[in-house]
Amino acid sequence: MRRHWKVVFAFASLAAVCVATRTARAAPMDPVPDRFYLNPPGGGNCQNFTGAGYQACAPNNVSWSNMMSELGYAIAPSAFHPARTTGLGGFALSFEASYVHINADATDSTGTQYWHVGTQGAVNPNTNAFSGINKYPDSILQIYTLKARKGLPFGLEIAGALGYIANTSLWVGGADLHWAVLEGFHTGILGYLPDVAIGGGVRTVGGASTFFLTTVGIDGQISKPIAVADSAVVTPYLGVQRLLIYADSTVVNLTPAVDPLAQCGYQGTNVPGNPNVPNGGVGGAYTGLPVCKNAGAASDFNNLTTLSKDRMQRWRGIAGLTYKYEILYLGGQFAMDLEDPSVENANLGVSGSKQWTMSFEAGVSF
Repeated sequence: MRRHWKVVFAFASLAAVCVATRTARAAPMDPVPDRFYLNPPGGGNCQNFTGAGYQACAPNNVSWSNMMSELGYAIAPSAFHPARTTGLGGFALSFEASYVHINADATDSTGTQYWHVGTQGAVNPNTNAFSGINKYPDSILQIYTLKARKGLPFGLEIAGALGYIANTSLWVGGADLHWAVLEGFHTGILGYLPDVAIGGGVRTVGGASTFFLTTVGIDGQISKPIAVADSAVVTPYLGVQRLLIYADSTVVNLTPAVDPLAQCGYQGTNVPGNPNVPNGGVGGAYTGLPVCKNAGAASDFNNLTTLSKDRMQRWRGIAGLTYKYEILYLGGQFAMDLEDPSVENANLGVSGSKQWTMSFEAGVSF
């Protein structure tokens, strides 16, 4: 038992080191929703102020939805386990590495390459500033997670997960609940049947100030453990998972390079006592709104907006294999969309092709 706790302590120490070395600074693959804008119809560039004829930008909700759909898929609960639980009193601690394909160069129906436009990009070494577009977005997102699973009575198992997305400043955290409906039979007719389980989990993103993203996964699995040389067990498993993706933006500024106060010739607010405000207030009322010297030049204030409130659904299939030798635990899993994301999310303009995830896990189980 002392050896077991030494292993647990080693994993906890590794997690602490990872936490200590992560910083809350922007990175090339960090999402930047305020770049998702559309120019006004009829021509013109809403990023360039042209006086009284200036028109506000429209939010590009299609590009936003495509990127959030793919990022939501990437952070989804992996359901990385066979149907059989760790057992009553059982405990497992593991490190998981997932590699998720995204449509990095895809173009949506607005003509926007949403991963190019919507992520920070490289830093200019001369100005130490991020570029206005990411010319080379990653095609594979890397997610590294520390997981702990604990067996409970009645075939239940709970799990917690905490990790981060490489090349970003984003964290991913969440929890899972797993129920083995049928497990552990070795003799009789039931001994020929596979273990069967259902479960669910939730993952949410931390470290983002401009959006909220949460993915719920509901899954079902079957598996069959195969004993090897008495001391090892190999367990292949299959599963299917329903993903529910919830994406919301905070208030974003679609023209961050434009100063609305300077453009409108700001003369204070429309309140009593401001010499630039006529007696009785602008339009006969004191509204507290900005007073502009340049008549009709206050449109840039309208570029503070929110992007669409998205609720998306996807199906994916899962196939995996685990290997356990004494307390050591290894696993590999492949997951992929069962249908194009556009099948259920076409109303949001989601058009990207299918995604897949390769996951690997190593840890201890006792």
